[in-house]
Amino acid sequence: MAAEYSVRTVRGSDAAAIARLCGQLGYPCVDEAIAGRLERFSSDPNACAFVADRGGDILGLVTVHLRYTLNHDAPIAQLSMLVVDESARRTGAGKRLVAAVEAWARDHGAKRVVVNTALHRAEAHQFYESLAFAHTGRRYMKDLPAI
Repeated sequence: MAAEYSVRTVRGSDAAAIARLCGQLGYPCVDEAIAGRLERFSSDPNACAFVADRGGDILGLVTVHLRYTLNHDAPIAQLSMLVVDESARRTGAGKRLVAAVEAWARDHGAKRVVVNTALHRAEAHQFYESLAFAHTGRRYMKDLPAI
């Protein structure tokens, strides 16, 4: 099945499929919200999103952001979201999407790709480790109160 799809950058017409994938990942949203986010996203030169496309059916999505830090000369690429449709998991789509992120990161001068996953996503941890990502730390978060 892996050979049946291609990996390409997102298009505005992918909004409904992306909303569906976000829902599968546990982040439900409406198509209109995704359309607006895609527009904002596509205008950011330090961000990119790729989809796995099989004849117009979107099987997966990955997003990446480039960030510059004071403690590294080269920028760091942050894989910020990866989801493969429940019906297409274990077909190689996720691996090919991560490869697209790595190529994009190299093309933009990054020497490292980092990713965060939630503690309850054991399968994601195994997936990233199978691609030679190392478990190197913890992530903390804090929601800011509305003003």
